[in-house]
Amino acid sequence: MPVYIRKTMVISPPSILSRMSDDEDDYLTDPDQIRDLLPQPYRMINKIIYNLFDDIWEIISERENARIAEASRIKPPKYECAIQMQPFGQATCLSDSIDGRYIFIGLPNGLAAVDAMTQQTVTTWEDDKIEVTQMQVSLIGVQTYLLCTVDDMGVSRFFAFAQDRIHLLKVASEQGGSGSKTIITKCQASTEGDFVGIVFEDTSNKETWIEVQKLPRDDWLRELEATSKKSTSQTKPQSPAPLGDDSDAPADGEQLPGEEKMIDAEDAEKEEKQSVGQRSQSPTSSRGAMSPVPPGGGGSSEKMHTKFSTPTLVVKIRPPADITGCNASTPQQATKLTDTGEVIGSGSNHSLTAHHLENRKAVFDYFHEQHLRYLPKEEESAQQPMFHFFTAGRLLPTGLDMPGQEGRPSSIGVWWVGGTQVFYYSLVKASKDIEHKPEFVSPHSDVLTATAVSQCTSLLAVGLKNGIVVIWDMHIGVNRRLINLTDDATILKLVFLNPNICGQDKVHYPPYGTKTNSYLLAWCSDGSVYLINCGMGKTSQPITVMPKMSDQDNLPTMVEPVNGVPEVILVVKRNGTAFLLDVTKGNSLPLCQVNLPTTHELTTPWDPVITVGGQGHMMYLKASQKDPSEDYVPNSGMSSLFVFTLRSFPTLDDYLRRQRPDIPYVIHNTVDKRIETLLKERINQQASRQRRMQERWINLKNELDIIQQIKDTNKRNADLRSEYVSVIVFKLSIIVSIFVEHIDSTTNFNHSTLFKNCMHPLKPLTVEVDILH
Repeated sequence: MPVYIRKTMVISPPSILSRMSDDEDDYLTDPDQIRDLLPQPYRMINKIIYNLFDDIWEIISERENARIAEASRIKPPKYECAIQMQPFGQATCLSDSIDGRYIFIGLPNGLAAVDAMTQQTVTTWEDDKIEVTQMQVSLIGVQTYLLCTVDDMGVSRFFAFAQDRIHLLKVASEQGGSGSKTIITKCQASTEGDFVGIVFEDTSNKETWIEVQKLPRDDWLRELEATSKKSTSQTKPQSPAPLGDDSDAPADGEQLPGEEKMIDAEDAEKEEKQSVGQRSQSPTSSRGAMSPVPPGGGGSSEKMHTKFSTPTLVVKIRPPADITGCNASTPQQATKLTDTGEVIGSGSNHSLTAHHLENRKAVFDYFHEQHLRYLPKEEESAQQPMFHFFTAGRLLPTGLDMPGQEGRPSSIGVWWVGGTQVFYYSLVKASKDIEHKPEFVSPHSDVLTATAVSQCTSLLAVGLKNGIVVIWDMHIGVNRRLINLTDDATILKLVFLNPNICGQDKVHYPPYGTKTNSYLLAWCSDGSVYLINCGMGKTSQPITVMPKMSDQDNLPTMVEPVNGVPEVILVVKRNGTAFLLDVTKGNSLPLCQVNLPTTHELTTPWDPVITVGGQGHMMYLKASQKDPSEDYVPNSGMSSLFVFTLRSFPTLDDYLRRQRPDIPYVIHNTVDKRIETLLKERINQQASRQRRMQERWINLKNELDIIQQIKDTNKRNADLRSEYVSVIVFKLSIIVSIFVEHIDSTTNFNHSTLFKNCMHPLKPLTVEVDILH
């Protein structure tokens, strides 16, 4: 059909249509299929829908690729649970004893001690107002354990577990503090329970400080032994008294033999109020009416009317003050004020005035005004400290010359979250002021994020925000190693592993050990885990135990070494999976993965309640039901404590049977030890020395004959050399005399032949005189 267009009509250029040809989605070539452009706002809606569809398809593709990769990956062996401990389903924290005998369980109404291998309840300590949220266990004696706990109200208590009973030793309190509302956020004792560090926080002004107290460990052990003997004597059966004899009858207010002496509730409440101030009464727990002790197992520890010794405050540590300007008007005064006795490295010893600092801040804010507006507002929060206890060494010499201080902590190292310095304070320094200055300060190039100390406190590892790990030998005061693990992640946790899993260098001499190698486990924020060799002079690259994780659900939330099996670590991920991994193989398949029943899942995977006891033989973890309407066990409740028997896993059998030698983290030999070792080696080699002496005397005659033969041969050669020299001298003298007599002769004479004949030592001298003439 013909189309007639007016000649005078001007058609505008199709700008929109021209842009369509450049569109990558314009794949239509058939003119009949081209549709008209949508008007606004439908064109914008269409574009949004297309973009949304593309994003959804990209997400689906990623998930499908991840599913295919997961299906093609070799999965570790999975093992099911065999034991469920429902009475302890409300457990708030778990802790393993150092020797692996017991598992201590924090409950909403007290504490419980369970045999790690048989799961039988040994004893409990109950109080409906106490919900234990944190717990640390230290071995202070023979099967005597110190339990440092913190409850939900910010109160810390010291318990002792001995003779199958839990004893309340003391309620931690601020010594010499004001009557304001203070809570305790952390309580950590040294390895053998000599000192304890308690972190206090004032809720009114967000102020935080540390109080280090010296625990009367030896006195507590004696008092616990006396209490145990007293309790044993009271429980012995008494012979019945004769009728009519009232001499042994108990008087008014006196206790019968065999009855338990309970603590007066008013006295206990008064002591607690004095320690933490007026605290509000916590509501009764849902488990308050139900005892956590299973029927027929264990019993409740009596609260004996025993007064235990009181800890002594040693030092009080506050956060470092902000850097302020120097109060000097001239540079000369500022130079004089720098020598004020401040510790080097703290940042307080400088000559910058307050006016200079203000001007520098103003200039920085002026040039970065456009960027500062996008920074998040900093919320006021309390500074949280981290600390470790150290024994005496060359870097911390305080207490090194005290004979009774050997093996006991003498210093404490403190660093504050967000800071770049480690402050070291003395614990044995005699001072009237408990808030004294640190002995020295160790500054670092970036913000500290993690620290770790070896069991002997001789090695210190510091992790920085920029991914650098620094390892120090605290005993001799040298830097062992500095390594950059990663550039795009921070160090979250550092743990020293037992040196017996690390290959040791063979040294034939000297007879005493000089150095050992040990491993450091490093966990980064990107999910990667590395193994670093801390040996002196080592430059090997770290072993990658777990690679970087791109999926957020696969990021680990817990990485802990297994007590008793140092080669194996326990890893818990955000998706709730828990597995065991061999760190020495690197990027290997997990040894095993524990599987909960289909009706349960791990409780709070971001902060799991899990531990391994029995020297790596048993695993305890808390799980909750997915659907409350279904019961895995009749009348089981919402959550339960599950126990996995790791010794029954075939993949772990070799690790649990393996014998491991006792190797120290660091060897520091004194002169006396070296001399003693050399003398012992000399004595041990006495028998071999006598045997070598006899062999020497037997071979002496043959050696003397050989020496005599060599001597005679050398003598004959010397005589021959003297004869040769005399002949040569004689020939030379004749030649010289002949040449002197006939120096003016013009006869054709071959001088080279003459010299050749005369210089030969064995050829007779034959000179034809007529030729010379």
